[in-house]
Formats: sequence, C-alpha cells, structure tokens
Amino acid sequence: MSTPPVLRLTLRDGRPVVLRPVVAADKDRLAAGFDELSADSRRLRFLGSVSTLSDAHLRYLTEVDGHDHVAWGALDLQAPDAPGFGVGRFIRLKEAPSIAEFSLTVLDTAQGHGVGQLLLAVLAVVAPSVGVQTLRGVVGRENERMTYWLHRLGATSSGSDQDLVMDLHLPVDPAVSESAADFVETADQIRRAMRRGGTSEGRPSRSARS
Repeated sequence: MSTPPVLRLTLRDGRPVVLRPVVAADKDRLAAGFDELSADSRRLRFLGSVSTLSDAHLRYLTEVDGHDHVAWGALDLQAPDAPGFGVGRFIRLKEAPSIAEFSLTVLDTAQGHGVGQLLLAVLAVVAPSVGVQTLRGVVGRENERMTYWLHRLGATSSGSDQDLVMDLHLPVDPAVSESAADFVETADQIRRAMRRGGTSEGRPSRSARS
C-alpha cells in the first residue's frame, strides 16, 4: 500500500487541522496527549483499564504496519508542537480478518468540533483498501454520546450490561439518517483530498459528535 498523503482540512470552528498516519516518532506526542486526557475521558476510551502509558504501550500504539494496525492522528496546524487533537485507529481481528476493532481518542479541549467524525471517516475510507469491511467498537454503555452517534450511522449492537459491541458495516449508507449522510459527505471530502495529494475544501459536517 502506498504512503497515504498528509491531509489538510478544517474543523467546524474554522481551525485548520492535519490528518496523517501515526509514525514511530510520535511516541512523545502520544504520551503528552494521554497526560492531557481527563479521568473521565481515560475511563471512557480505555474502559477504566489504563492509567498510564508504558514504553511498551507507546511502541504498540505508534509502531503500526498500516495494514493490520492502522492509526491516524489529527494535528493542530496552529500549534504544530502540541500533542494535537486526537487519534483514531483500527486493529484487525485475527479470527475474523474482515473485521477490525476501532477506537477514537479526542482530547477534552478538542471535543465537540468534529475531530471524532474526521478520524472515524478517515478510518472508514482506508479500511476497505486493506480488506476491512466492518469497524467494531467496544463502547461502555455509559458513553451515551458515542453509542447514539454510532447507532445514527447504522451500527448494530450487542453486548453485556456494561459494554456494547458495535459493528459499523462499510460503506455507511447515507439514507440511514442525517448523521449518516453527513458522515458520508465527510468521507467523500477525505477521498477527494487523498486524490489531490493532501488538501480538502470542506469542513466536517454539522452533526459530527466528537
């Protein structure tokens, strides 16, 4: 697979943002971003299981192959040395190669501006090119904002009293809801940016949830 371009887009509030693949040199940036997450954000993202990132964690999260483990970061063009806005990733399931478990981490200060939509959309664009047809999220039931959004995108769900397993089958059908149509529009903007080699004219849609 060829090296994906660096994508320059715009958040809903007008701030410029760069989307690019995570690389091994991002360890310090990722660690700094983790330190900025609130306790609630850590609990929702890691389901309460991670309080600090070890060197092994950082290697695993940044030394990715771009095929079975794909990770993209959203960086602030106005503060290039800052940790950035967030990271989205998916990891292929060995027992079901067409399914990959995805996660989104958005810094508290960046939430509500469409970062999560951009990150999930770029994962949805890249996934089919590596043979992934379903993005699966394991979401705590108390994370109502995420579960509502994924259901609006057409995800199916199952799970226990505590966690939901939510499967988003690709491509997302824009007819499912207004949120799904807006998500597809964002994904199309990203595809156009990739074809042009890294620029986009659009902003993430108004109904992005993160």
